Amino acid sequence: MGKGRLRVELGGITPATTGRRITSRLSTGHVVMIVAGLLGVVLTLSVLRQSDEGPRRLVAATDLAPGTVIDADAVRAEPVDASASVLGGTFGEYDLGELRGQVVTAPISKGALVARDAVRPRREGGVARSMSFPLPMARAMGSALESGDRVDVIAVHEGGTDAAYVMTDAEVLDVDGARGGPLGAPDDVTITLAVDADAAIRVATALEAGPVTLVRSTGAMPAAVATPERGGEGSDG
Repeated sequence: MGKGRLRVELGGITPATTGRRITSRLSTGHVVMIVAGLLGVVLTLSVLRQSDEGPRRLVAATDLAPGTVIDADAVRAEPVDASASVLGGTFGEYDLGELRGQVVTAPISKGALVARDAVRPRREGGVARSMSFPLPMARAMGSALESGDRVDVIAVHEGGTDAAYVMTDAEVLDVDGARGGPLGAPDDVTITLAVDADAAIRVATALEAGPVTLVRSTGAMPAAVATPERGGEGSDG
């Protein structure tokens, strides 16, 4: 018997078979390496694409009116390409815990960045509630008011014989002048104020009792607050 024949009988394999198995093992290893390389390229491109889009910031998921309490459904995270100064005044995607529960103090349109100066913690009583009511332009500073202005609310008693402050130094959350008169000219504006529970009752009562006028606050000492019915002193709104 030749040498090659003995190897077949004793080892059970031939040199040719051994070569095929080695080739098979090498081919599988190459495939794994190629696949791993492709995955690395895809992941790298994904990271680079996200980097090009900008950091993810919280934007309004729907139109947010003043007085809205922020929850998880009110905002969503989106990549934003903006300057550092702009991003510094907004909330990042990991700031939802800080933002949740805060109250909107100025209108935020759907898709707009949630600015830090457009919300305020609920524990600050001035924004615990919001209240909207229409007023003739002449009684609302000629519609010259803007969000962030401070106003006093004056109520005229029935018959026009007396007047009193029912709320002082109230923050204006929104001014909507979309309503119009018979000729299309706006004659009423809708004012939204930040109020606490007591101030809301006083203002609602005043609106039912007679004319209400807004006076721009200028930082002067607050006037005494009274209910329209009794004219006694009360707490500021």
